[in-house]
Amino acid sequence: MLGYLLNAFSGPAGLFMYLLLGVAAFAIGVTVDRLAQVGKFRVDGDAALKRALAKEPLGSTPLEAVLAAGAAQPDYDRAWDAMTAESIHAEQRIRRRIPYLSTVASLATMIGLFGTVYGLILAFGSMGDLAAAERAAHLSEGSSTAMASTAFGLLVAIPALAAHAALEAWARDQLAEIERAATKFALSLPRA
Repeated sequence: MLGYLLNAFSGPAGLFMYLLLGVAAFAIGVTVDRLAQVGKFRVDGDAALKRALAKEPLGSTPLEAVLAAGAAQPDYDRAWDAMTAESIHAEQRIRRRIPYLSTVASLATMIGLFGTVYGLILAFGSMGDLAAAERAAHLSEGSSTAMASTAFGLLVAIPALAAHAALEAWARDQLAEIERAATKFALSLPRA
């Protein structure tokens, strides 16, 4: 199948194949970037909470930034407001570019479908004007274009959709941990 897809880059499906290759490269870049952030943002919430309560310095992960915003305030209300404001920025940092992967999956599917339609038009468009031998060649070339575009579009879309689902689940877990730590921190402060 790999040889078949590679050959499609030089045939009538070439335009669609190169478009899909660009979309795939973008999806890989986003996935690698976000996976790198998974490692950087990983922090033990309970340890960070203890450091925040002890007024010790915190790091720069989204969770630690939220706790630091609360630790800089003297009472519950101000701390909660500061952590709420900082959590908006934290969510942006965590979810940055993850929605692009869902868009890539849709785009790859649509580009593959467009290539399929183009291949079918190529296959059947001039059937009446050609001799029998030429019809078979046109039908074969058009069908090949259609199938290569569809296959490569799905080959790009499926991993992009899987990466989106996995990274979105990680983001939800991170945000839940931030909320848990911020709530525990705020409850430990005196109320005005």
